[in-house]
Amino acid sequence: MKDLGVILLNMGGPTSLESVRPFLQNLFLDKEIISFGPMEFARTPLAKFIAKKRAEKVKENYEMIGGKSPIAELSLQQAAALEQRLRREYGDGVRIRVEVGFSYWHPFIREAMEAMERDGITNIFLMPLYPHYSKTTTGSCFKTWRDLHRSRGNHSFKVQSVKAYPVQDDFIDAMNERIDEGLARFPDQRRTNITLLFSAHGTPVSLVEQGDPYSHQIHESMEEVMRRRTDGHSYHLSFQSKVGPAKWLTPDTVDKTKQLAADGVRDLLVIPIAFVTDHIETLHELNIELREDAEHAGIEQFEVMPALNDSPKYIEALASQIIQRMARKSRILQSRHPE
Repeated sequence: MKDLGVILLNMGGPTSLESVRPFLQNLFLDKEIISFGPMEFARTPLAKFIAKKRAEKVKENYEMIGGKSPIAELSLQQAAALEQRLRREYGDGVRIRVEVGFSYWHPFIREAMEAMERDGITNIFLMPLYPHYSKTTTGSCFKTWRDLHRSRGNHSFKVQSVKAYPVQDDFIDAMNERIDEGLARFPDQRRTNITLLFSAHGTPVSLVEQGDPYSHQIHESMEEVMRRRTDGHSYHLSFQSKVGPAKWLTPDTVDKTKQLAADGVRDLLVIPIAFVTDHIETLHELNIELREDAEHAGIEQFEVMPALNDSPKYIEALASQIIQRMARKSRILQSRHPE
């Protein structure tokens, strides 16, 4: 293997207040993430209408976290750390390039593909920054890549990928390391009474009924995290970020927080288990909106665990999967074409 190009896949986020509306429009144009049912024929004008209607309110939320999403900068940090790790693994004999590819804003997946083409990279590894597979996230990214690949007629790429890694060792260790950091924010005398609330992005129940594995993989991650812990904290799972009138996974994170407060919980650590990079769902929805709801409900100390971002253990989780898959591919090729 002479080269290796990794593309880190995620949804992206607006890089300015002016980009909020086009970002939302791109999101609502994605058939994999939102169904318009019998109105599918009108997706483009509907996407434009919804984006325009929601943009001003969403801008207000972004203003509260600095006027933009930090996901681009944080993802580039993840890419830089992963590139360094892979260069240490493969040495000077393999050209390494790691790019970020987003679904709904720059840098787009298309831009990452073009960068690999310009650099002459032939071995591509698609690495989702979604540990849990859903057709609305990883599935949508993979489809975008396939469609671009076909439309460009580029047959030089040899593509490998990881679909999901809900219980991968380094990922679970990274989660527990972040949980420990969150627990350390509480005074020693209160630490034994902390309740853990795992919060994941919700999906429509209809997706689960169609066989989407996302919610099951979220449960697997949570249970594996807790299996490795020895501190005995009570823990719960909830789902956030509901959009539209359809029935979504429950319990809702806000409702669950209020219920826990009513049950006497006073110290709560929220764990964004499905979000590996901080963005609007962690920084605003959890750390601002949910914090207000929790305090009004009677929670005395409320903390949100930072996302994994460029945690060395998380970078190792990504690297180890790439290294293992590429080694497996090499062994298969050698067995087919022995010297």
